[in-house]
Amino acid sequence: MLFVNLQFNADFPADSTTQTPPPTKTPAITQNPDTVPTVTPNNPEVGPATQGPKDIGVTALIGSVITSVTSLVGFIITTVITWRREKREASLAEVQRKKLETELEKSRFELEELKKSKVKKKKKREARSNKTKPVV
Repeated sequence: MLFVNLQFNADFPADSTTQTPPPTKTPAITQNPDTVPTVTPNNPEVGPATQGPKDIGVTALIGSVITSVTSLVGFIITTVITWRREKREASLAEVQRKKLETELEKSRFELEELKKSKVKKKKKREARSNKTKPVV
């Protein structure tokens, strides 16, 4: 991390730009080589304790396993939802097909009825025309 220390120094002359500010004093960090550095409220300059390579590997492994399990659960749920949707669509298509077959059968029946009625009308006309014609 980069810390920038900005302080207002009242001793600076306002018109001079060539002077440099006095260096800030940082407290010396004293550590015993046998101790692990930790952050405490009294000593904020010391960084967090470092993890060993083994700890980082275990953390990465746990993260990888969690990600894999989450992906597998998502895949399974998506597959089940897709199968159910396809089943619904197939049953809907079957219902529509049966409806169209029924309508077609009804239309054929009506067409046959129209043909029969035309034939009857034609026969009636012929019969009427035969009755009204003078017999010679």
